[in-house]
Amino acid sequence: MNLRAIIFSSVVTAAIGAVIGLAAARIGQRDFNQLRFEGKHYEGMQNRYVLVGASVGLAVGFGQECVRQLKAERDRETE
Repeated sequence: MNLRAIIFSSVVTAAIGAVIGLAAARIGQRDFNQLRFEGKHYEGMQNRYVLVGASVGLAVGFGQECVRQLKAERDRETE
C-alpha cells in the first residue's frame, strides 16, 4: 500500500472537514456577522467544531484511501 497517498488523502479530507466544521459553527450563531456566546460552555465552540470536523475528515480520508488501494491490489491479484 502506498503510505504517501494515504497520508495525503487523510490530510486533504481533514482540511475539508475542518472547513465544514468552521462553517457549521458560524451557521449555528444567531447573528452571522458577530460571534455571540450565551454561556461559558459555548465559548470554545468554533475550536471544537473545527477539531471534530478535522478528525472525522482524517478518519474518512484514511479509510477511503485504504479501501481504494486494497481494491486495486485485489484486482491486480485476480488478473
